[in-house]
Amino acid sequence: MSPVLDVPRYLIQSAATTLEVLLTFGKAPYRFTPSEVAQHLQIERNQAFRCLRTLQHVGFVRQDEDERFVLTSLVEQLASASQGQPSLAKAAKVVMDELSQSTDETVNLFALEGLEALCVDFREGLRQVRLVTSPAERRSLHAGACPKAMLAYLPPAQQNEVLQSLPELPAYTPYTLLDAQKLQSDLESIRLRGYAISDLDVDEEARGVGAAIFGAQGQVVGAVSVGGPASRMTPARIEALGQQIVEAARLISRQLGFNG
Repeated sequence: MSPVLDVPRYLIQSAATTLEVLLTFGKAPYRFTPSEVAQHLQIERNQAFRCLRTLQHVGFVRQDEDERFVLTSLVEQLASASQGQPSLAKAAKVVMDELSQSTDETVNLFALEGLEALCVDFREGLRQVRLVTSPAERRSLHAGACPKAMLAYLPPAQQNEVLQSLPELPAYTPYTLLDAQKLQSDLESIRLRGYAISDLDVDEEARGVGAAIFGAQGQVVGAVSVGGPASRMTPARIEALGQQIVEAARLISRQLGFNG
């Protein structure tokens, strides 16, 4: 299972695992044995089996003739009672609050608007020396943790449109990538590790990490990042924050209905 940001105060871990098992059924082939669930979530088979039996007892899943578990129509009743998709800022609020408290650094939330990134929310860093965010700031997608995280997961045609716009796009600092091949290579690295790194490319004294947020249909809709002064953003801390931001983006995506 994916690591969590910090274990919430009132979290019931067994309940959380059981719900993760339930969410597994939102992916093909929609029918699973306990062993398949365990492999998917990287948990013990016995734990997966107990979770499945719990869900079966409540009525969310049943066993077919081939012994595989499948969803019941009870899930449809819950789906019909949902209140629609929340806004990106609303979906991200709790996660951003937790990130701010656990990192003490500036947390930014950007939405994708065409081929631009728009800052829709942020949390100021809690330290005296911190990264400053401008409300409603717009950026091109070729530089910065959030913009590059979104660009990495755009369809190829839209990616190419940005790449072909280089080197006419803004050079925020001497470290801003304006070479199409180098930026393409950076995007491949982002997809491999799951997060983007802003390494002095927007502000010569700042570094940050960002991860893409996805909507219910699997399309990239935004990104969340953590950033601070370069003096604090050592390679080791960048790596640790990178894993944390990936999990934060996953949780926000879940709030938007993404189950990928």
